Amino acid sequence: MLAANRPFSFVLFGASGHLAKIKIFPALYFLALKKRLPAHYSIVGYARTGMTDEQFRQHVADAVKEYVLEVNDKVLSSMLEHVFYQQGQYDAVADFTKLATKLEALEGATKDVVRLAYLSIPPSAFESTLRNICQGGVNEEHHDFRCIVEKPVGHDLSSFEEINTVLQSCFKPHEVYILDHYLGKEAVRNAYYLRHANPVIERLLKNTLISSVQITASESAGLEGRAGYFDAVGTLRDMFQSHLIQIAALLTMRLVSDTNDIKMTRLDAVKKFYLPPATDFSEIVMQGQYGEGLVGGKKVVAYKDEDGVAPGSRTPTFAAMHLMSRSSRWEGVPFFLHSGKRLNVKETRIAIEFQESPTLVGKESNRNRLDIILQGEAGLKLYLQTKLGGSEPKFRPLVMEDPLVCMGDCLVEHSLLLLEAINGNQQWFLDAEEVRSCWRIIDPVQKYLDNKKTPLPIYLSGSKGPTEADAFIAKFGHAWL
Repeated sequence: MLAANRPFSFVLFGASGHLAKIKIFPALYFLALKKRLPAHYSIVGYARTGMTDEQFRQHVADAVKEYVLEVNDKVLSSMLEHVFYQQGQYDAVADFTKLATKLEALEGATKDVVRLAYLSIPPSAFESTLRNICQGGVNEEHHDFRCIVEKPVGHDLSSFEEINTVLQSCFKPHEVYILDHYLGKEAVRNAYYLRHANPVIERLLKNTLISSVQITASESAGLEGRAGYFDAVGTLRDMFQSHLIQIAALLTMRLVSDTNDIKMTRLDAVKKFYLPPATDFSEIVMQGQYGEGLVGGKKVVAYKDEDGVAPGSRTPTFAAMHLMSRSSRWEGVPFFLHSGKRLNVKETRIAIEFQESPTLVGKESNRNRLDIILQGEAGLKLYLQTKLGGSEPKFRPLVMEDPLVCMGDCLVEHSLLLLEAINGNQQWFLDAEEVRSCWRIIDPVQKYLDNKKTPLPIYLSGSKGPTEADAFIAKFGHAWL
């Protein structure tokens, strides 16, 4: 059973923000509930907002009660005894010196303490925060230190390199943990382990048998309080730059027997993806933005009318993209990635469509397909054909399916990744070259989408997305599955 193997001090920068509220505080509570935390630990929130320790504890408690279905008050109360707060500016080194002093006081005589700094802050505050962690003594050399940075790091390759330069100047490589929370999802990791544990599946995954691969991440929700972040980032940076490319890498990476090699082989798979040759970027990517509509029977406003969205914003809330891989095993197989907000379902899915079946007398059977559903009603579905009764070769669909329910040591993604960071396991975190490779794919595509002349069709909230997406994939002889 995975648990924190050492005492730790966890500093959450941006402790008054949205991510902290909906993800980090519940994740810490789950670790306490499942008895994965050591006897000695501290959770220190850091933000500009003025709060006392007691006010911050109430803020944490409110967040847990809002985003966790059933809360054990005794466990929560016990966890809150380890929670503290430090007000400060991100560009004031003196405030970081005060934070370091507070950490020393909290740790006292406890030995072998791991310190973790989690950056849940806007990218604009990254550089000053990173520098001040070092200059303010937060990462004292006598402590094992982890700097956890949420993706996307930067808004393009150039800004990433600037942030990475600061990371390298402040921290050693083993101290940097770039977090993509999709890589903490058990179902997403299973895209790799299903191949590893089932040779029959692995033998099907090659270009001589596969017609196309579709990776979909659809959301029925809108901005959910993240307008400030999303309007500056958009769907391509938010979902494609890491999440969807990482899923594609888990499907295509080489299988390894040593788990210590997972990170290296995943990077190799990411580096093999490329934008296919095209006369125009419209053959590679298309975008859309949601208008008003009905979601779950309730009327919702258009993206441009959401609170916090800039007037006349052209930020895409939907995108579809065509990728290819240089891997000899996947050469020639098109990868179609698409994701959007305010769609008709919430689901993350890999759909692998196989080559056409032989034509039979009077009837051409539908293509076989393997769906690995990672989010939503997670499961595995194999679409086959079986013959109908009678002398004519007529067929009906045969669907074999089973839910992919997590059994055993199951943790929500941020809980799992935090434990792995405390224990010094970097295999499911990104490194600089992995992030760099993703930006090299996304940058030219994002530049095309940013052009005001690039079409931005409006689609109805609660629909499958813009109808133009159907025409986009139809150009390649395929349809969305």
